[in-house]
Amino acid sequence: MKKVLLILLLCSTFFGHSQKTLQFSDPQPVGSVYENTVDNVHFGEYKNKQTHAKYVIDEQGISIETTLVSYITREQLRESSKLQVRGNYLFGIKDNDSVPCVLDGEKYYYGIVSKLTVIGNGSLNKLVRLTSNTYILNFHEGMYFEPSLLTFVNGELIIVHADLAYKSVFDGILQVNTITRYGSEVVVLAPTSDQWSLIQKYAFEGEKLIYIKE
Repeated sequence: MKKVLLILLLCSTFFGHSQKTLQFSDPQPVGSVYENTVDNVHFGEYKNKQTHAKYVIDEQGISIETTLVSYITREQLRESSKLQVRGNYLFGIKDNDSVPCVLDGEKYYYGIVSKLTVIGNGSLNKLVRLTSNTYILNFHEGMYFEPSLLTFVNGELIIVHADLAYKSVFDGILQVNTITRYGSEVVVLAPTSDQWSLIQKYAFEGEKLIYIKE
């Protein structure tokens, strides 16, 4: 799953086309052991109040659930041989199942839940445990990686996506490639394990996305 999609779902920061940005050649911190999930004390469902996106964390890994809201009109319903409304449920949208719906004027509104695997079977993303409460989620984007910081505290999951704007403080880190992506120059860095503290200090100063455990 592409991190670009998650950034759209979670309302993260976008970068201008003219800005120099960065990615990493390997999951960070380099040389770490990859985890299949987080410590089981953190298992559960975490929901963001603003976006209504939900992270589901269990022994299978990490996934994100979002709800796509759509509608059909009364006229479309009358003309369809497949769709039916019984009470507050719409039949025919999902195979062998119904979805709750709400009538507003001439439209029946309904939501379809989409579940995307972040860490787990088939995912190219990599999860690294820093402490029992903090993890780095490395999103596989193209050929390279973009890290995000996950922190569990007091029943909340706090996510900070890396600030991918290139900073002069990173000049001392080995650059292994330069590519053009979405009209922007992207510098690919290969930091050593000793340089991780520099990355962590300057890359995770952005917006905190808070998900509350349900």
